[in-house]
Amino acid sequence: MRILILEDNKERIKIFRTHLGPKHELYFFDQVEEAKKALLSMGTFDRIYLDHDLDGRVFVDSDESNTGYQLAKYIALQKVNAEIIIHTLNPWGAARMKKVLPKSKRVVFDELFDIW
Repeated sequence: MRILILEDNKERIKIFRTHLGPKHELYFFDQVEEAKKALLSMGTFDRIYLDHDLDGRVFVDSDESNTGYQLAKYIALQKVNAEIIIHTLNPWGAARMKKVLPKSKRVVFDELFDIW
């Protein structure tokens, strides 16, 4: 399975590598623009994990350029066909991402460790 992961936290990246890395092809991004380019140039992904708050910050305004919400809007606009998992700890950001993503393709987890 090819998985795109939007995440900036080194500890969470380590968890993803430990639990998903041995069985799946993982692609990590901490910048929304880089993730958008990957979605355009690298072909399809089976699953996408979205963190909302990036750049080492917490409770970031969704309208800032480098947030999971901005990538969620892009995914919806481009009609990306992948399972989407929102793993942010920011409840307001998660709600905004959930609202723009196709209902049939998204799963929301309130805490990162729920995915394991």
